[in-house]
Amino acid sequence: MGFVIIGIVLVICISTVTLVVIRKHSNGDIKLEVTAVCEGKNELDQAIMKIYFTFSIGKLAHRKKEIMGSIDWSKGWMPVCYNLKEYGAYQDERLLPVTNEKTYTTFEINATNAIDPLGQGEGYVVLVLEEPTSTTKSRAGVILVVTANLVTYQLSDSTSWNNDFAINH
Repeated sequence: MGFVIIGIVLVICISTVTLVVIRKHSNGDIKLEVTAVCEGKNELDQAIMKIYFTFSIGKLAHRKKEIMGSIDWSKGWMPVCYNLKEYGAYQDERLLPVTNEKTYTTFEINATNAIDPLGQGEGYVVLVLEEPTSTTKSRAGVILVVTANLVTYQLSDSTSWNNDFAINH
């Protein structure tokens, strides 16, 4: 009788550890990382920042899905365009839609073209410093909204940079 109880407890412990490991491993499948890179200045002597983002939607890549992207930025900066890696290479830059909002905009991501078979994708948004501000730091954040099989997942990350570095680069 004692061996039966020990066996049952052992099976429960092994099952619990296995489920925890599987769940922890699968949570890492969905992620978003954002990085800012100073690209120098344009012909109007405006600082240029590229906000790179890489994402992974893991197992959602094999489901019917829709993805919308959104970027917000600090005052003084203006978005110019965005580009997504499609079929493994960056394609044509697209202008960001003009809105009445001064600190954020949204853009579409073609889930069929922009995501590889592993569920990963990347892109960037170009910002220019239109009106220098007195603040020393600026930031930009990216939000991706992934809807798969009527379930919506929201991924977000942000980055910041020193304005003096961007202006003097």
